[in-house]
Amino acid sequence: MTATDPAFADLAARDGVESRRKVETVDADRFAELESKVGPMTWAVGAVVTDDAGRVLLVREDGEWLAPGGEVEPGETHEEALVREVEEETGVPVSVGPLVAVTEVAFECGDDRLAFYFAHYTATPTATELTDDPGVDGEEIEAVEWVDTVPEGTVDREVVRRARDGPD
Repeated sequence: MTATDPAFADLAARDGVESRRKVETVDADRFAELESKVGPMTWAVGAVVTDDAGRVLLVREDGEWLAPGGEVEPGETHEEALVREVEEETGVPVSVGPLVAVTEVAFECGDDRLAFYFAHYTATPTATELTDDPGVDGEEIEAVEWVDTVPEGTVDREVVRRARDGPD
């Protein structure tokens, strides 16, 4: 374990952090697509960014709404990756808040398995203007929006909703 690659169990043991496991069985074509997209990634992060009006910042990628975020690059902390990814995808600078959930994500196809860990943090925007050109080259972000209500079908919708609204 290093400071830039924290152990899933250590993060999951923190007070108030939800620990989850998502396993999906996929066909060979989907597995190959995911393998090329995810590659050797170990950790990714997402930000539940909430403004003073209670709106949540979401990006639409591959037809799905999700919290902005992405891969933790070698040598980066989760917090550094989160700040970089949110600004790259949305143009919004943020201050990172508490960790709210960690998820082990796995895709399986026969005997093949592709897995990584995902950490959701809260974040506060230091400005709210959205970029006209979301993402970086190669990313297919279709839209970036501040939303009052987290749309049905949003990836990890309950994590996003609970991070904004608090536990039930």
